[in-house]
Amino acid sequence: MSRNTRRIWSCAPLCGLLVLPLTGCQPKGPAPDAGDKKAEQKPAETDPKPEVGAAQARQSPEEIAKEVQSVMDTSVDPCDNFYQYACGGWLKNTKRPDDKPRYGRGFGEVADRNKEVLKRIFEQASQNTADPKALKLGTFYNTCIDEAAVEKAGVEPLKPLLAKVDAATDLPGWMKVLGELHGSTFSGGRALLRFHVTPDSKDPDTYIADVSQGGLGLPDRDFYLKDDDKSKDLRAKYEAHIATMLGLAGEDKAKAAEAAKNIVAFETELAKRSKPRAELRDPQATYNKLGYEGFVALDKNVPWDAYFTGLGYEGSAIGEHLNVSVPSFFKGLGDLLKKTELATLQAYLRWHTINATADYLTKAFVDADFEMQKALTGAEKLSPRWERCTDLTNYSLRELAGPLFVAEKFAGDNKKIALEMIAAIEGALEQGLPSLEWMDDKTRARAVEKMKAITNKIGYPDKWRDYSSLEVKDAFLANVLAAKEFNFRHHGDKIGQKVDRSEWYMPPAMVNAYYNPSANEIVFPAGILQPPYFSQDFPMAMNFGGIGMVMGHEVTHGFDDQGRKFDGKGVLREWWEPEVSKQFEERAACVDKTYSEIEVLPGVKLNGKLTLGENIADFGGIKEAFGAYKNWSKEHPSDKPFIEGLTDDQLFFLGFAQGWCTHSSEESIRLRAVTDPHSPPEQRVNVPLAHFPGFWETFECAEGKPMHVKDACEVW
Repeated sequence: MSRNTRRIWSCAPLCGLLVLPLTGCQPKGPAPDAGDKKAEQKPAETDPKPEVGAAQARQSPEEIAKEVQSVMDTSVDPCDNFYQYACGGWLKNTKRPDDKPRYGRGFGEVADRNKEVLKRIFEQASQNTADPKALKLGTFYNTCIDEAAVEKAGVEPLKPLLAKVDAATDLPGWMKVLGELHGSTFSGGRALLRFHVTPDSKDPDTYIADVSQGGLGLPDRDFYLKDDDKSKDLRAKYEAHIATMLGLAGEDKAKAAEAAKNIVAFETELAKRSKPRAELRDPQATYNKLGYEGFVALDKNVPWDAYFTGLGYEGSAIGEHLNVSVPSFFKGLGDLLKKTELATLQAYLRWHTINATADYLTKAFVDADFEMQKALTGAEKLSPRWERCTDLTNYSLRELAGPLFVAEKFAGDNKKIALEMIAAIEGALEQGLPSLEWMDDKTRARAVEKMKAITNKIGYPDKWRDYSSLEVKDAFLANVLAAKEFNFRHHGDKIGQKVDRSEWYMPPAMVNAYYNPSANEIVFPAGILQPPYFSQDFPMAMNFGGIGMVMGHEVTHGFDDQGRKFDGKGVLREWWEPEVSKQFEERAACVDKTYSEIEVLPGVKLNGKLTLGENIADFGGIKEAFGAYKNWSKEHPSDKPFIEGLTDDQLFFLGFAQGWCTHSSEESIRLRAVTDPHSPPEQRVNVPLAHFPGFWETFECAEGKPMHVKDACEVW
C-alpha cells in the first residue's frame, strides 16, 4: 500500500501545495494516474452529480475561538517566531503517530478524518450488491483487508512476474519484458526510466508521451553519490534490504547477496547519468520533442523497438508525439546495458518487480519492506492495514470513490464560497500588479490576461471516469496489477489525441491542491476543503488565511519561475519582455538565497533552487490572500473582533499558520531536504511572513526582529 517515502513526488509539470501525484509518478501502489491493456469497450458507466450538502458537523463561534486559542502558545512573541506562537500549543499537546514520519494539524489530521470516511464508504460498498460500481470498489478494498487470504497465497501470485523476467535470455528480450512491466506492474515508473503521458507543453491540446531518467531504488541520485557517513550507511542498508527481499522471493542467500551488490553498482551508474533534481525544474530544458525516431537515434545500441512493443505502443503509433526530458541520460545508455551482465540485468528487474509489489504480498515482505522505509523516513511503526488499504483503494479507483466521498463531505455552500474567494484572490493579484515597478505595461497586461484565463476547479470533476472495463476479482495482487494497468492505459491510449481538459489529476478525497500550467488551471479537491483550512462556519479571516492562502499559492504558481514560462493557453513560450524577465530573475535569486541559507538540521541546508517555485508561490499566496481579505473586510465591516484580544487581521495570519503545525522525524526532514520541492512547514510560515509588510504592521514587528527582516525579498 502507499507509504510515506513514495509520497514525495516531484514530477513536473503540476505544481501542488504539498505532493504531486502524476502519471508515472506515484506512491508504491496503484498510482493516482497509472493504467491496463486496452480491454474490450463496454458502454460507459455514468454517474449523476453527487448529492452534495449532506449533514455536516457544525461549529459554534465559541468552539472555533476556543480551538484557535488552544493551538497557540502566547508565551512566545509573534515577532520572534510566529510559527511557535501560532502552533506551540498543538506542538506541545500532540504526539506524532509512530507510523507517520511527518504529521500535521492540516494535512495529517484532515487526511485521517477523510480516511475514516473512506473506510466506512468502502465497507458499505462491499455489501451493496445492487450497485456494480460500489461492489467493485468494496471488493477491491476487501481483497486488500483480507490478510489471511494474502498469507495463504504466499509468494505464488508473484511467480508469474518473476518467471517473465527469468525468461528474457538476451538484451532485446529483457527490454521487451521491461516494457511489459512498465505498462502494468511499474505503472510507467521504476526500472531504467520513467514513461508517462502529459499534454504537449507547446501544443497543450494534444497528449504526448514523455520519457525521462529513472531506475533508482533509493529516492534520489544523491543517495548513491554522496560520500558522507549517513549516505554510506544508507547504501549498505539498501544493499542488505535488496538481498533480503530477493531471498524472500526464493533466491539462494549467497546468490542474493551477490546480486544485491551488482544491483546497487548498476543503479549507481544510472545515478551518475541522472541530472540533479533542481535542474529538472526548467520546462524549457526538459522540452525536447524528438519523436520516436529522434529518441531511438540518441543511442541505436538500445533495442527500443522491443521496449515499446512490450509497452504496448509501437514506435509507428507514437510517431512525433514523444518528448525526452533528459536526452543526456539516454545517450550512451546502450554501452552501460551491454557491458552489464545479463544476470545482473535480470536480478535488477527481478528486484524492482519485488519492490513494486512487496506491499501486496505476505507479512514477511511487508515487514521487510517497512524496515527500509523506517531507515529512510524515521517511521517507527507500520500504518494499520485498514489505512493502507484505504489509501490504495482511493488512489486505484479514485473516481469510483469520489462521488461517494463528495456526497458525504462536501457541503452544498462550500463550492460557492470557494469560487467567490478565488475570484477575490485573483482580483487582489491584479490589483497589486501596478505597484510592481520592475514589470512593464506590456508584460503586466499579458499577466492580467493570463490570470483571467485561469480555470478554477472546485471539489470534484464534472464527469467521472468510466471503470466498466476494469475487472475486479477475489485476488488482491491481481486486482492491484489490473488497476495499475487500467490506469496506465487510460493515459497511454491518449497519445496523440486531443487533451481532455475536464480531467483531474488528484482524487477528490485528497488533501492537496495543484496548478497545472499546460491547462492554466487550479484544482482544489473536496478533501482539502475542510477545517482547519476552510469551513462555512469559520469567520472569513480564517478562511482567507487558510484556504485563501492555498488559493493564492496555486494562482501564484502560474507566475513562478516555471509557471511564468507558459502563457494563458498553456503554451510553453516566452511572453515576457526581456528586461522584465531579467528583473524577475533578480528577485527570484533573492528568494533562492534566503532559503539556501536555512539549516534545518546540523549540516543539512535547504536547496533554494529545488524549492524556488514553491517558495515564490508561498510569498505570493500570503500577499494575495491578505489583500483579498482586506478588500472583503471593507465591504463587510465588523463591530468587534471574532476573538477577544486578537484583531481579525491577526486572526487571518493565525488561520494561515495553524494549518501548517507539524511534527517531523529527523529522517523525514533529512530526506525531504533532498527530494521535496517544498520547504518544511515552519519555514513555509515564518519566511514569507518575515518578508511581508502586511504581517509586520499587523503584529507591530520592528525592523530587525526575526519576523521583520531588513532586506525583504518580493517577487509578486
